[in-house]
Amino acid sequence: MTAGLEAAHLKRAAMKDAGIKPVLLNPIEKARRNPQSLRLAINGQCYGCVGAGHDPNPINAIRECEIKDCTLWPVRPYQRHNEVDEVE
Repeated sequence: MTAGLEAAHLKRAAMKDAGIKPVLLNPIEKARRNPQSLRLAINGQCYGCVGAGHDPNPINAIRECEIKDCTLWPVRPYQRHNEVDEVE
């Protein structure tokens, strides 16, 4: 385990021992908390486009997105690296 990952595990265990539950945010909430991040804005838009969590597997829905005329399609999250090369 890397040092950073090990430190994160220790911090998470300490939080659990202290009774602190981590807050899990969906991509839209993450983008709202950091409005300067272009990557979070793109992730939030794609998440909202596929149903904002109503889809049981939003990651796969974003990866398999077929709306290729969307301006965000080439930079959508969770894509396989060779897909963008095939379209260009």
